[in-house]
Amino acid sequence: MKYFKIFIFLFFTTIVNAQTPSYDKVFDLEDYNFVLGTNAIAGKYQFTDESKLVEQAKHIRAMGSNILKISLGKKSQMSYGLKKTKAKTTLALFKSEPDYKKVFDMDFKYIFTWVHTLTNVKWKKRINIVEEKKLYDEMYEFATYILKKYNTSGKTFLIGNWEGDWLLHPNFNRKMTPPKEHVANMTKWFNIRQKAIDDAKRNTKHKNVFIYHYIELNLVLKAMDGKTSIAKDVLPNVNVDFVSYSSYEAIKKRNYSQKKATLDSIFNYLEKQLQYKENLPFKRRVFIGEYGYHANKNKPESFKKQFNETKEMMLVSLELQLPFSLHWQMYNNEYSKTGVSKEMSLINEAGEKRPLYYLHQNYYKKMNTYLKIYHKKNKQYPSKETFNNEAIRVLKSL
Repeated sequence: MKYFKIFIFLFFTTIVNAQTPSYDKVFDLEDYNFVLGTNAIAGKYQFTDESKLVEQAKHIRAMGSNILKISLGKKSQMSYGLKKTKAKTTLALFKSEPDYKKVFDMDFKYIFTWVHTLTNVKWKKRINIVEEKKLYDEMYEFATYILKKYNTSGKTFLIGNWEGDWLLHPNFNRKMTPPKEHVANMTKWFNIRQKAIDDAKRNTKHKNVFIYHYIELNLVLKAMDGKTSIAKDVLPNVNVDFVSYSSYEAIKKRNYSQKKATLDSIFNYLEKQLQYKENLPFKRRVFIGEYGYHANKNKPESFKKQFNETKEMMLVSLELQLPFSLHWQMYNNEYSKTGVSKEMSLINEAGEKRPLYYLHQNYYKKMNTYLKIYHKKNKQYPSKETFNNEAIRVLKSL
């Protein structure tokens, strides 16, 4: 209770003294995957009468990104400051709150969503025939709706989960061994989700709209050490489309070359765990769903370190030819027990657009101009390799 009171004091003191950040002028984006993006999950503050969801989406688009990542789970309404409903399925939740549709309707080319389940199925305990149908119907219904609603839009939707290994490891205890029953049930859960999305695509007439399923995991080093985890024990048994890696275990306390080497070995390992699958849009089926670094407002030098390490991660992601790499995040939602911000945002509690915001914005502007000129000259867009080489050059100059 003591920590909670301190947090509330600091939180509202910050909001009172905050300046409302203006939305930068939106510029038209070329129809291309810029690879680098950010997250808009929850957030502990806002500056307008709009929801935290809409505010963050607008800032991400105005920054120059065509990639959006949000939560569409049971607690997402509360985390975004939206009106709570009694929705029992993901689609019912989506339809119950206009702000979800509002951000989906914005001109983002790639939309990632955390989707777990709003049914009462507790997959760790069991998934019987009735529960299997509930889970399947929920995902099939949502995927079918997306394909119909956004038909011909050119949008790509990627539906996945939050850090999956923590779902297997209670209380963030990475040293424990998950029960075999939980591993088996998680495998079944993921297979149900994948089948529902595959079936929806096969059974629904659609054109120029795409939807895929990804599994996010976060304890790959444990898997590589031969211990029970999603990458070792679940992934080979699910014909999933893509794999998202929440990368903190691999990127802390490592220099540039160590980070690159560690991530390279992790992604190569993950790709070997995957079953073969045709008709996927990217050369690599692995990407970074989260990366980011803390800073401390009482230690100015920590912000320079944070900036440099973030830039390194952007470069490594491009050098490894990943389809996506998503920074954590637009609005901060990480605090110490005493309410001190861990400063992980692109726009902070005071409404300031931080250097990391402008690093991303300058990258988008320069790469968008490059794509525009390239397309005009060549009547087509560059290959991913050509784009990445230019993106690396541009980032190094920023």
